[in-house]
Amino acid sequence: MKNDQPFDDIIELIHSVPSLDDAAFEEIYQISKKFDLPNKLGSKNTDIIKLLAAVQGCFPVIKKPLISIFAGTHGVAESIFDEDIVNIAKEELKAVSDGSSGVRGIAKSLQAAFKVYELGVEYPSTNFTKGPSLSEKDCAAAIAFGMEVVAEGADVIAIGSAGLETNTAAIAIATSLYEESPVDYFKGTHKKNTLRLKNTLRLKAVKKGILRNKASLNSPLDILRCYGGRDIAGMLGAIIAARHQCIPVILDGFSVCIAAAILHSINEDSISHCFAGHVTTEWGHKALLERISLIPIHDMGIGIGDGTGAAFALNTMRLNCEALSTIIEK
Repeated sequence: MKNDQPFDDIIELIHSVPSLDDAAFEEIYQISKKFDLPNKLGSKNTDIIKLLAAVQGCFPVIKKPLISIFAGTHGVAESIFDEDIVNIAKEELKAVSDGSSGVRGIAKSLQAAFKVYELGVEYPSTNFTKGPSLSEKDCAAAIAFGMEVVAEGADVIAIGSAGLETNTAAIAIATSLYEESPVDYFKGTHKKNTLRLKNTLRLKAVKKGILRNKASLNSPLDILRCYGGRDIAGMLGAIIAARHQCIPVILDGFSVCIAAAILHSINEDSISHCFAGHVTTEWGHKALLERISLIPIHDMGIGIGDGTGAAFALNTMRLNCEALSTIIEK
């Protein structure tokens, strides 16, 4: 980082995003009128195509998609599990990285690149009930690491999350970002006794963390470092780097969208390249999408945010591009 304060360069990047391409948007708008795309493809699909063009700055095309999964171990997990949290995190990550998850199968079917970004899986962040999850320096480093996603050369990036207790961290961020009660995020979840008990522990941890860190919350990035952990910071880095490289981003579940929400709270235009792949059944996800002004492409009742819904949305986007090309062929 060039400046003395670790977040200074990041704040500058968030505030200096390029404009969307009005000419590319207008081209697709005129095509949509000429060929009656809303009738042939549907109004939502037509809007997807127009925004894709505006972000990419050209006729929309998806040839090199990337499905990226971010994973980290949140120290708050030690307040929820009796077992070794690193071992739990490794087992959960293995389900994604070794191919037993749906998202990897979808990636293979779509011939999309698939990559897991591990950010401290074996080195948990600090338990936020005891203090900030990360120092400013470590948070900034995780953001910078996430920015490396654009080096893959993808023309669209789908982002999912497979971290241990990432959603608990995301809930803590949301309650602080929007000044609301964490209780709301645990309503109606998990009828099984074991899972209900875990949620009781999660709620207790979030409440304790808010009391412990509230004096340190001077900005959205402070909220990120106090609660977010390396994986959420990495997802934020990936999103803002893609914005500067004119790469569309498909967001998956609640914890991925929280990374976008932090950016949105600093500069709303910093996520204008983002698509909500779907709305999950995770409590609060729908409300969060409304707050950051994103309309989900799908609502399939998926309850996890590991990239599966974003992968389905990626297929929808690619099919739209192929349909458009066929419609305008002479």
